[in-house]
This record gives sequence, structure tokens and C-alpha cells, in this order.
Amino acid sequence: MSPLPPGEPAEQRRGQRLLFVAVLFGVLLNFPLLAVFDRDGRVGGVPVLYLYVLLVWVLVVGLTGYLVRKSND
Repeated sequence: MSPLPPGEPAEQRRGQRLLFVAVLFGVLLNFPLLAVFDRDGRVGGVPVLYLYVLLVWVLVVGLTGYLVRKSND
């Protein structure tokens, strides 16, 4: 067995975390959860479904940015 380069475990962990975020994004924007928020209601004039999709997108972008920036420090 060859030894791994010093940065390899951190890169592998970052890749696993980013894969988890991608899977989480897919689950949060899948049919069963989208159906829960597909209502006639509005929040501040914005349909609930649109608000949910926007908030999930912002959450995933922020979490991805945090994970990438944290691993670079």
C-alpha cells in the first residue's frame, strides 16, 4: 500500500461533504417535498412554492460556499 499524500484525506472529506450537499439538494427539490409546498398560499405576495425553492437554493449555495472556503483555510 502506498501512503497517501498529506492533503488527500482532507480533499476526500471535502468531496464527500459536497456530494452530501448535492444529494440533499436533490432530495429537497424532489416531488414529495415540492408537493407539500405547492399550495395556493402566498407569503408577502410570493407563492409558497417559489419561496421554498428560493430558500433551498440559497441554503445549498451558502452551505457549498462555506464548505469550500472552510477547506481552503
